[in-house]
Amino acid sequence: MQAPTAAPPVHRSTAEWLTEAKARGLFRVGLPAPYGSDGGYRAIAATARDLMAESGRPGIAMSFAVRQLVGRFFIAESGTAAQKARWLPRLAAGDVPTSIAISEAGAGAHPKLLTTRAERIDGAWRLTGEKAWVTNAPVAQLIVVVAIVGEENGRKRYGAFLVPRDTPGLVIKAGADAGKHGAHCPVALEACVVPDEALLDPGGDAYAKLALPFRTLEDSIAASVQAAALRHVLEQVAPAVPAESMSELGALVGLSSLLDRGAEAAAAALDTGNGHDTAALVGVRLLAADVVERIKALPGGGADGAAVAKLLAEVEAMENVARRARLAYQERLATALVKRHQA
Repeated sequence: MQAPTAAPPVHRSTAEWLTEAKARGLFRVGLPAPYGSDGGYRAIAATARDLMAESGRPGIAMSFAVRQLVGRFFIAESGTAAQKARWLPRLAAGDVPTSIAISEAGAGAHPKLLTTRAERIDGAWRLTGEKAWVTNAPVAQLIVVVAIVGEENGRKRYGAFLVPRDTPGLVIKAGADAGKHGAHCPVALEACVVPDEALLDPGGDAYAKLALPFRTLEDSIAASVQAAALRHVLEQVAPAVPAESMSELGALVGLSSLLDRGAEAAAAALDTGNGHDTAALVGVRLLAADVVERIKALPGGGADGAAVAKLLAEVEAMENVARRARLAYQERLATALVKRHQA
């Protein structure tokens, strides 16, 4: 994609933007050869960031990013040879919108509280339960469902299943949001039967091996989108800022640059094989929250316009992505610092 500019975004629907992304071959980004153009997670983050800059809408960027994360993380890295052969060519072509179903009403994504189960039957699994807030579900053609497959010593064990949209018993409760990209809705599994080959093989418990790491992956990619969104906001509010507040506007430009660099570092860390950059991810998210508040306080009324206010609200809503995991990272960073001083 071309480097983003300050030009006003073109007003098109999310579906139109993603159709263009398909025509430009963007759904190959981040998927391994021979299916895609690779580039890893850093490329997914960069492309999502550019989509945000071009469209002016974080939802479009995150809808794209989630599709690429499903293809790379769940299927390319954890799928069987047959699953890769079946799904990756179609994902790379942009023909299969995807979604991830983990959270449940009243339980969130807490593993001790989830209730959706997968019961083993002859040559297949029967999934029963209901998932909530499933992003992209109104258009998804493939949903990754995390469900309980058993219990050992009182501890739930989880599996992750690839469930196509046309599977009997899969009920997508989209309502008025049917056909909307980026929207979310409940998904019911009413004795939904999938074959053995639908089970992803993470080499262990799917919650620990897939669900938890995915939250951090999504958070790290979202940081790039969030940084791009705030840079876009600054472009919009700048003309209204009075002369006496130029110093504060300049400070926000500087902080925005740090956000960009921190987000890039967080995304690049995903490709190192060493997990993620906890400190960079926490720092970027906290800095973004501070920048949002300082933009709101800028005199001149630029942040009060409907379009800017809506975008700032979307940026703030992104803070909920993996919030619980991020708080745990903050505790670990503090503990590690204290231990170094105690040694």
